[in-house]
Amino acid sequence: MGKFSIVQYFREQWKTLPICSGDLGSKAVMVVGSNVGIGLEASVHFARMKPRSLFTTCRDEEKCERTLLMERAGDDGTGITSLLLDLSSFDSVRAFAATFTADARSDYGLNVLVANAGAFVQRYTRTDDDWEVMFQVNYLSMVLLSILMLPHLVKVSNSESPSRLVVVSSFGHHFGVGKLKSAAQWKAVLETINDKEFCNGADRYNVTKLLQVMFVRELASRLPSPTPVVACTVQPGFCRSNLFRGLDDKWYARTFVSLASMLFSARTPEQGSRALVHAAVGDDELVMHGRYLSSCQVTEEDDYIFTPEGKALSGRLWIETIDTLSKVDGRVPDIVKQYLRVD
Repeated sequence: MGKFSIVQYFREQWKTLPICSGDLGSKAVMVVGSNVGIGLEASVHFARMKPRSLFTTCRDEEKCERTLLMERAGDDGTGITSLLLDLSSFDSVRAFAATFTADARSDYGLNVLVANAGAFVQRYTRTDDDWEVMFQVNYLSMVLLSILMLPHLVKVSNSESPSRLVVVSSFGHHFGVGKLKSAAQWKAVLETINDKEFCNGADRYNVTKLLQVMFVRELASRLPSPTPVVACTVQPGFCRSNLFRGLDDKWYARTFVSLASMLFSARTPEQGSRALVHAAVGDDELVMHGRYLSSCQVTEEDDYIFTPEGKALSGRLWIETIDTLSKVDGRVPDIVKQYLRVD
């Protein structure tokens, strides 16, 4: 699906996704944003596969508890650890990475990182780090977390079982392309996207989803071969979830979301979570490397990504992102130098 197709959309929404199963007894899995929605449902699936360690995160300390997950998975919680992580704060991401590194269990590495947490905010809002909140949560902090966790993913990897980085994107990335068509004239990519006048909330959300796809492709191209980490983006389809909690609390906004869920055959969070689990533990992992998955299959990203303009923007985006995050955390340039091929 190089271009969005409404016919293909409904075909996929109506498709029954497989439920992955197996024994993860020797694996450590991390799910970011796991207290509600598809993140919670994916964590339940993972917990039932009895991983050595299951790390779950949420941004609210009061919600960082294991009870619901344990009840749903029929687990005693022995291997489950809930950690605080707020992607709207670089300090929180940095502290989270430091806490994980200091944990004795990190000595065994991390086999799977599912970067699921995301935000949709209708009104333009800046974080304390002075970035638009969706841009920071969905893209910048996701990249920062992925880079900081890369050494843990590489540590436990081997040629027969490479670790996996799963970034949860969206079919909405197709709709973000229009806002990037003039990118060749931009003085700075990140600053332009961060500007209030760049676009509205819905368009900015779609742009962040496109940036996620570009990041994974750039990362995959810089990992050594054979790759120690299989990196991919996955779209879970349109799901009934808490993603749109950022909409104004108006009756018409709630009504619109409810009607859209019915008209566009929204999946349940559990159904959508199967796509995440498949990307994390499914077979043929090397086929997934650097690719975009939809309905548990490798699918074409938007055609724009493969155009000369798209490739140029993707390269600029990588350079600006790494440069910006290197100023946020001094570990970033060291990790990039040690684990990735440098242009």
